[in-house]
Amino acid sequence: MPLSGGMGTASRSGPPGRRDRRHPACDRGSAMSMRSELDYDRTGRAAVGRELDLVGLGRAISRRRWWLIVPALVCFVGAVLFVSTVPPRYTAEAKVLVENGENYFTRPDRTDPLSATLPDDETVQSQIQLVQSRDIARAAVRRLDLKGNVEFDPLARGLDVVSRLTILLGLARDPTTVSPEDRILANYFDRLTVYSVPKSRVIAIEFSAADPDLAARAANTIAELVIEAQSAAKRDSARQAASSLASLVTDLRTRVAEAEGKADAYRTQSGLLQGANNATITNQQLGDLNTQLAQARTSQADAQAKAKIIKAMIAQNRVGEIPDVANNEFIRRISEQRSTLKAEIALQSRTLLPGHPHMQELNAQLADVDAQLRLAGDKMARTLENDGHIAAARVDNLLAALDVQKKTVGTAGVDQVHLNTLETQARLLKDQLEFNTQKYQEAVARENAASTPADVRVISRAMAPQLPSFPKKVPTIAIATIAGLVLALGILVAQELLSGRAFAASDAEAAAVAAPDALPLPVATPMPAPARAMSEAALAAEGEASLLATLDALRDCRVQNHAARALVLPPSPRAAAPAAVIGLARRLSGEGRTILVDLNRASPAVEPRHLALDSYGPGDGEPMGLGELLAGHASFAEVIHRDSQSRLHVVPVGQDPIDGSALDTIGLVLDALGETYDYLVLHAPAPTDPVTLRLAPEADAVVIVHAGDSASAEIAAARDMLARADGPAAVHLVPASVLAPRSAVRRAA
Repeated sequence: MPLSGGMGTASRSGPPGRRDRRHPACDRGSAMSMRSELDYDRTGRAAVGRELDLVGLGRAISRRRWWLIVPALVCFVGAVLFVSTVPPRYTAEAKVLVENGENYFTRPDRTDPLSATLPDDETVQSQIQLVQSRDIARAAVRRLDLKGNVEFDPLARGLDVVSRLTILLGLARDPTTVSPEDRILANYFDRLTVYSVPKSRVIAIEFSAADPDLAARAANTIAELVIEAQSAAKRDSARQAASSLASLVTDLRTRVAEAEGKADAYRTQSGLLQGANNATITNQQLGDLNTQLAQARTSQADAQAKAKIIKAMIAQNRVGEIPDVANNEFIRRISEQRSTLKAEIALQSRTLLPGHPHMQELNAQLADVDAQLRLAGDKMARTLENDGHIAAARVDNLLAALDVQKKTVGTAGVDQVHLNTLETQARLLKDQLEFNTQKYQEAVARENAASTPADVRVISRAMAPQLPSFPKKVPTIAIATIAGLVLALGILVAQELLSGRAFAASDAEAAAVAAPDALPLPVATPMPAPARAMSEAALAAEGEASLLATLDALRDCRVQNHAARALVLPPSPRAAAPAAVIGLARRLSGEGRTILVDLNRASPAVEPRHLALDSYGPGDGEPMGLGELLAGHASFAEVIHRDSQSRLHVVPVGQDPIDGSALDTIGLVLDALGETYDYLVLHAPAPTDPVTLRLAPEADAVVIVHAGDSASAEIAAARDMLARADGPAAVHLVPASVLAPRSAVRRAA
């Protein structure tokens, strides 16, 4: 294996296909599953320590500011061209109020309008659906004469080649096969917007068009069509109601006639004919008998009382005082004769004595007259007594007739109940007939009315707008420019995050500054003689140059989605330098995501005296590592730890032994880690160890850390063993003194 001079870089040609090397036992599916577990660990625990370098991210954005300015300018220019070339669109708005259109004069029941139910939210939404209905749309298209309008009619400009091709392929419908109204409806609904104003019963109707006058006229036309549709709907409802009520009224008239006929027939059959005052004849006869009986009893009592009085007055010789006797013409003449005789007797008694014949004659005449008076009184008394007997007989007859009539009336009560039932049925049917007849007449009147009040009215008519609603020039330009700027900024930030540069500190820059810039990179030259001596300063300078060459080689080996593997080992077991391995790994952690995998159980690098971890195993004992992972006793999340002094991630060697059967699995683990990290630093034992010989062909670079004598026999033996194991194309010799002093590189705050 040819090597560079001193501590330079050895180079040889490797086998073909070296960059795509993988262990033969490495299964791709298993590697992907391990990578998923590793990603979980990096996002869950290990990635906690990877802090975002905002200063470095800002510098990267500043360096690539034209990647922000150019897209923003492009978006700005594109937005200006868009708002300048796109046809403007104007939006007009009309507002209608949803309310109960009936009032006291148009409401059939004549109720108070305040008691009517106000429209609710469901009613408002129903009115919105009416405005958006296809019937209203077709009527609006016809009234606005949108047929032939290039803005709405697809056939106004004819079919272009693309439209004809899509129609032929069946991807679009042929507009010539549909009616003109249906052909325009798609564009019509795109320009129509209907919504309800919050916390109100107002519906806003917006219509957009390139012509502001057409937009205003369309909004007002739609509002008018809604009102007309509601009026027509109410007239149709009245027409349907009148049609249904007409048949109902006809049927009720027939039923009323039948019910009244049954009642009249039964009334005639049962003798319950109506008399005066809506009373039946039997009841009237019973009343008449009661009246006649009362009159007969009154006549009887009157006659008996008069006869008794007359007899008493006759006994008292007071016949002339009886009213009925006194009113008799015959009695009155006799009374006049008696008065004349008494006057004559009084006159003659002055000159004649009572025994005088003339006086006796006069007294005889007077006695004859008194006898006539008494006879007349007795006759009158007998007459009155006869009248009393007649009245009594009449009373008896009336009582008998009344009893018979009472029985008749009692018998007619049952018939009257049945008759009342028939009359009630007839009256109910008649009331229904009157009610439905009234409703029928009102429905006919509403059907024939020229205008029926609708449940909506226009409260704000649309006016032709002066400013276009689309496009909004200033907001469109501003939003497009900001969007382009934000998109470009997002792409830049994403690139920085995905590349890992956003998490990198200035460690690599510090290392580069610390190294002497004047030193050239080593060139492959023949190996100098082992006996050559070097000064301490020359040794340090050449060692630093060798380290930089190693770092450059690893950067060149790094490819996308694949980590550069550096196999770091001592030339012999007794020459181990763990601190130098940690220093190299920390240097690489400033370049990108780096993980140190410790494979050297004899001289492990991951232990407290060399490396302080943020977390250890259970109880802060020995941390779990590669041995436990290969044995299946731990997961990636449990074996990956974080260096407390840098961004370096480490995998300790672990407590479980790594035997020969685990060598194939080690390759699988490294493949999984290579999918996640940028650099894999493998701390291997001396070349005599099977692990080192197994991993050497898979490494991108082998770094032999020596004590300062690159020409020692141990290094030569190590090179020979690596060459026989088909090692990598580049073997780098780096003194431990170059790495150890710089191993305490601090991470950024």
